[in-house]
Amino acid sequence: MQNNFIFELIPLIIFFSVYYFTKNLFIATGVLIVVSWIQLIFYKIKYKNISKNTLISTILITIFGGLTIALHNKTFVMLKTTILFFIFGTSLLIGQLIGKNPIRLMLSKEITLPEKIWSHLNIMWVSFFYALGLLNLYIAFNLSEYIWVKFKVFGITGGLLIGTLVSGLYIFIQQNKIKK
Repeated sequence: MQNNFIFELIPLIIFFSVYYFTKNLFIATGVLIVVSWIQLIFYKIKYKNISKNTLISTILITIFGGLTIALHNKTFVMLKTTILFFIFGTSLLIGQLIGKNPIRLMLSKEITLPEKIWSHLNIMWVSFFYALGLLNLYIAFNLSEYIWVKFKVFGITGGLLIGTLVSGLYIFIQQNKIKK
């Protein structure tokens, strides 16, 4: 199953919209939890399958968002993004350490590269996820709530797009070097 990037953004867009109009992180978080589960159920019905990333994200949103609402403490929802990125980064790193490079496994049907390049690409994504997680922590605990919400919605989305473009450019450059 391929996830539609725009469809994946719907819970985040609704989260931002609710926050923007209410200025209430707790209401926006509650809506995010509900919309994330609706999205998950939709995937299960339409595709009979749910991606691991969507499932992990929904579970973390539910746990940390639920703690945020129950304890009326925004720290938990702010930590969720960092924890998710650390899980992604660590999963990629462990995969590579046990000889199953996750980036290669995802892309090798479409792209042929030497193992060294796959390794570099995987480590780039490990570093990128850890850096985004750390940046989220910095912004969450050093800047205003509103700035953090904007970063979560626009900064991280933009960062992921840039990371994807940089990876594509790196692959393109490496493939051209191999052809020469």
